[in-house]
Amino acid sequence: MPRAKGILWPAEGQQVYDVGREESVPAPVSLVVRHLWNVRWRRPADQPFASSVVSNPIAHLTFEDAVGGRLHGHEVPAPLVHGLVSRVFSVELPVAGRVTGVAFHPGGLTALLGVGMRELADTVVPATRVFGDGVGEVARAVLAEPDEGARREIVLSYLGELLGPQQDRVAGDPAYSVVRAAEDLMRQRDQVSLPGVAEQVSVSPRTLQRMFSQYVGASPLWVLRRYRLQDAASLIDAGEGGNLADLAASLGFADQAHFTRAFTALIGVPPSGYRAGARP
Repeated sequence: MPRAKGILWPAEGQQVYDVGREESVPAPVSLVVRHLWNVRWRRPADQPFASSVVSNPIAHLTFEDAVGGRLHGHEVPAPLVHGLVSRVFSVELPVAGRVTGVAFHPGGLTALLGVGMRELADTVVPATRVFGDGVGEVARAVLAEPDEGARREIVLSYLGELLGPQQDRVAGDPAYSVVRAAEDLMRQRDQVSLPGVAEQVSVSPRTLQRMFSQYVGASPLWVLRRYRLQDAASLIDAGEGGNLADLAASLGFADQAHFTRAFTALIGVPPSGYRAGARP
């Protein structure tokens, strides 16, 4: 099972949570959905634990439940929508809980429902606000189902029905296609230049800026930098951050000082501190 990139201090959570991920998404739902995921956790009642993630620039539809009945400021069990998160996504985990989630492609939720992603940035809202009342019935079925595979089938069926009448429109959306192609390039570690990405998808940087603002809710440069900082944390976790100057250069930063400032601004500690296990 692929390891989720972006989880910070991953060793600390190994005894607390289990994460699952299914990247095989059937057509036509794969037009708008990148993967499905799930997490279950349980921690000792006297040992608080904060989960921290440098998340991808995407929206999620989640079906959440937890001991204590609240997550992200909302009563659970409930379906929620998470917008793009500009900072580290940090959650003080209740004693136990479970989430089944849908990760949309960047721009996927906009292409499907016309949702303005800038308005959703850094927010968690009831899913009914975005998907309508029908998602409530789906949530009841998902949250009552103990088997994760069966949960995924319920979610995929719902999204397939939602997408069906709009499939041709979504597949033929030229701006969404450009955003998808550009973001696919940006995830590759050797992509460090925005003009280079724009050239490869045959649009100007200004046009790419406009498309990303509408479909992703962030600038393309921000998205490119987010992926390189994700790479930095993952490489340090894997023991490959011994020479931080070389790491900075390989990720497209002008020098180690620029890399350190960007890393610290996002994660709260410098790369050297993160490598040593320090937290903010």
